[in-house]
Amino acid sequence: MAIGFTWFISLFISDEMVEALATGFQNLYNKYTRSENGPQDGGRRDVYIVPVNNNTAVATGDAQSQFLLQRYRPKARRSFVFDAKHLCQAKTLKWHMMRQSRLRASMGQCCPVCIPNTPCGTAKVVSNLKNLLDIYNIGNIQKSMFGCFVDDLKFFYQLKSQEYKYIYDEVLEDEVVEKAIAAAARNACSEDAVVGDSRFDEEMKTQQANTRRILTVISANVKNWVYKVIGWFTYRMISLLATSLVVQPTQIDRVREAEQSGLPVIYLPLHKSHMDYILLGLVLTVNNIKPPLVAAGENLRVFFISKLLSFLGAFYIKRHIDTKRDQLYWSVLSSYIKNSMKNGHHIEFFLEGARTRSGKCCVPKAGLLSIIVDAYREKVIEDAWIIPVSMSYDRILEGNFVREQLGQPKKKETFFAAISTFIKAICSHYGIMRVDFNKPYRLRDLYESIDKLTKLENESLNKNGMEMMSATICYKTTVDRMAKHIVYDCWKSTPIMSTHAVCFLLLNKHRNGTTLEQLAKDLSLMRDKLSQADRDVGFSGRSIEVIKHALDLLGPKLVVYENTDSGRIVKPILDVPVLIELSYYGNNLISHFMHQSLVALTICKLIRWDFLDKAITEMIISRNDLVGDVTFLTNLLQFDFVFIKPCDTLDNIVDTVIRHFEEEEIILMDMILEEERRSQHIAKMLDSDSDDDYQRPYVEIDVKYRVNTNVNSLNKLKFYRSVMMPYLECMAESAGSFLALSNNSVIEREHVQTILNQMHENLKEGILSYGESISLDTIKHSFLAFEKFDCLKITTKDNIKTLQMNNQPNELNPCMQAMSDYIEEFVKQLN
Repeated sequence: MAIGFTWFISLFISDEMVEALATGFQNLYNKYTRSENGPQDGGRRDVYIVPVNNNTAVATGDAQSQFLLQRYRPKARRSFVFDAKHLCQAKTLKWHMMRQSRLRASMGQCCPVCIPNTPCGTAKVVSNLKNLLDIYNIGNIQKSMFGCFVDDLKFFYQLKSQEYKYIYDEVLEDEVVEKAIAAAARNACSEDAVVGDSRFDEEMKTQQANTRRILTVISANVKNWVYKVIGWFTYRMISLLATSLVVQPTQIDRVREAEQSGLPVIYLPLHKSHMDYILLGLVLTVNNIKPPLVAAGENLRVFFISKLLSFLGAFYIKRHIDTKRDQLYWSVLSSYIKNSMKNGHHIEFFLEGARTRSGKCCVPKAGLLSIIVDAYREKVIEDAWIIPVSMSYDRILEGNFVREQLGQPKKKETFFAAISTFIKAICSHYGIMRVDFNKPYRLRDLYESIDKLTKLENESLNKNGMEMMSATICYKTTVDRMAKHIVYDCWKSTPIMSTHAVCFLLLNKHRNGTTLEQLAKDLSLMRDKLSQADRDVGFSGRSIEVIKHALDLLGPKLVVYENTDSGRIVKPILDVPVLIELSYYGNNLISHFMHQSLVALTICKLIRWDFLDKAITEMIISRNDLVGDVTFLTNLLQFDFVFIKPCDTLDNIVDTVIRHFEEEEIILMDMILEEERRSQHIAKMLDSDSDDDYQRPYVEIDVKYRVNTNVNSLNKLKFYRSVMMPYLECMAESAGSFLALSNNSVIEREHVQTILNQMHENLKEGILSYGESISLDTIKHSFLAFEKFDCLKITTKDNIKTLQMNNQPNELNPCMQAMSDYIEEFVKQLN
């Protein structure tokens, strides 16, 4: 019958009509596929149609990679020509929608300097992101007549049950813990107390009971059935909250290989939200990878929730631990973590300590990492895998941290507050959530590399006649550097989400509003820059659609549309609370722009007066002056940012930024200056390689840079400058506040409030340019920085911090005066 129908149709179709139909189909095909000239629409068409034969099986492994790579070779692709045979076969072809594979930067690579034994690569790879909220895409579950609700339950029921050994008794019998108990009992009695003394024995029983109480609070009690039930419940809730939960399958494969090696795995996520440990545990669970024990703060020990989290692997620790005063607690905690790793458990904790209140990563605290390193040095474990992890959100579940940044006290965690947050959450939408794992590497490799670097620096101090660091300080320095290296690498490889990019552009380029078309153009340019720098983004599609998606998530409380004479524009609301919340999302891009911003701040300071003279086309600046000012800024902001890896130098960073600025024509290329720069580099190499007993004095060549001062160049400098300006404005306000003090000491809490009030006034008067510069965290960090510069001294008595000026009463502190004047040179407003 089909043959007869085809013959009947052919009677009414001439050869010209067949040719016309073929041409039409060919044009339609070209519209929805790649042309010979490469991908259309900037390579961002994220869905297209392909025909697949019914008998075609989906390739796996290397075959799949070759198949995907072939689609990026358009010249080798056979053209699709429609003829009668193709038209007849169209009914036998299966057509379906496929997600386009993208060439993505291989993110989270190991440092080639500190981890030399692990192969590293920067080449882009074909990667299909996987949405874990599609249960049929991650397991062997087939669709049933009962729907996804029951299918999800079946999937979690079939998950592998993991083994968790309860190590309570092993910790109590640990020799280190027993010594700590005896030492605590001896301190409570007297120094000359001995075993057998009735008072000492009674105190020993008291300390043993205290130890059991501490251990009961700390210990996790993992239940597999609870993990599965809560995992299913969490999975269903996240499906309601988010559009997708995205991972890269290649990263999951690496984590699985590390977990199956038999060594403990240390997961070190950046901390943005309470959802962090929930997402990480869920991702590992659905991929049948053993979830870790998670270090949680004691503030989460609230009714019902604390017991539930304990069943899920949480062990509770104090937020602030004094290792000298509370040796018993520290020994119990150390023993618990070491014995957990020894018995095959994996560990997860946050190097930053608390959640970031500003969106950027925080300077790490290395306390728990030192326990891991001690376990390796003491041969408790043979080695361990380090896996930095980053979670990225279009929107965070907590909403914002505006109250805390404005100086208001943090709300206490309670059961009812958690329920209230949960109810608000299920009534909102949070876009895309993404979990990324950096490439696993050995703890031994990182420790030995950083330790060698620290020892070389210590030897250098000795050669220069300076006091050497003690062994204890050397070890502490090594662990601190390890923590900074891990956080720096993880932050640099964190994907950029749509809300991050849009907020960053609105705050740094279009604070007064712009059209959607111009915002889309700037977003496309930023995407290209991030791609060139091997940074991945957590969104795809046309830039205009990405912006609309981000604006919808941010909502009218943060960003509004306005009708003006030039058309409809989008602009951020310039109220301080709104600016702080927008900066939370925009600050995720600081990791990419912070080095350029430091150099731009310094260049603007050095050529400030030439901004007023439009006749000058270029300006010469000194490299020595440039590096000196950048060094000052990195020291000033050392408690806000990790600017440099321990294995890198500031000179290398400045050179990289200068080359980047030369490409953007901010710095003008000069062959003579290039020769000077090259000769300086060679001179340094020859000087360092010299084996002569007599070292000749090295004369450094001060390279001069020609700064292009045309309008385009200055606009680029102003853009880069604006990235770090809120932090410098806050530092300037903090330094200036000490000059108005009538006494030489003040309570920290009171002075913080004074600075916040003054900043609000200065913002209204136009002295401050950035409302988001009002930040409690940065104010407190400024005090620590000023103490490092010997401008003030911080003392603590009865948990009250006091700031003491290094000057006589009713006199100006010359150090603080110089500090204030110097910072003001960077923050003066430009025309």
